[in-house]
Amino acid sequence: MTLGVVIALLLLGVLLILLEIIFIPGTTVVGIGGLVLLAIGVFVAYSQLGNAAGHISLLSSVAIIFLSLVVLLKGQTWKRVALNDSIEARSVEKMDTLVTVGDRGRTISRLNPVGKAIFGETMLEVTAAGEFVEADIEVEVTKVETNRVSVKTV
Repeated sequence: MTLGVVIALLLLGVLLILLEIIFIPGTTVVGIGGLVLLAIGVFVAYSQLGNAAGHISLLSSVAIIFLSLVVLLKGQTWKRVALNDSIEARSVEKMDTLVTVGDRGRTISRLNPVGKAIFGETMLEVTAAGEFVEADIEVEVTKVETNRVSVKTV
């Protein structure tokens, strides 16, 4: 009965640690639980089954984790679960080239206080100065910062 318990604890601990490494990155309850189950399994093996069984359980647990990681790293497993997409869009860096203070445009969405407005053919995200502005209202640019345009109703 004790040998079965030790094997179950060790296998469950190894499984939880591998789940932590592959699917749930970071130090979470799953990884800590896996380490605790491994420690309990090794402790029970040493105390109930003797030194030889304790050494075997400790070395086999470490070997299984190591070999599993080697197989996963060499295989295509990481590529299947990794995010390979890259974001190539950039934020507008020079707002002052698109609009200047005093330019007039119309809101396309409600400004709560942030929303969309169009100035000529340029659509921008704008901020209303402390007020809510409904859609399709004429606004005027009051301030242009690096990545923020403030407007007021006309």
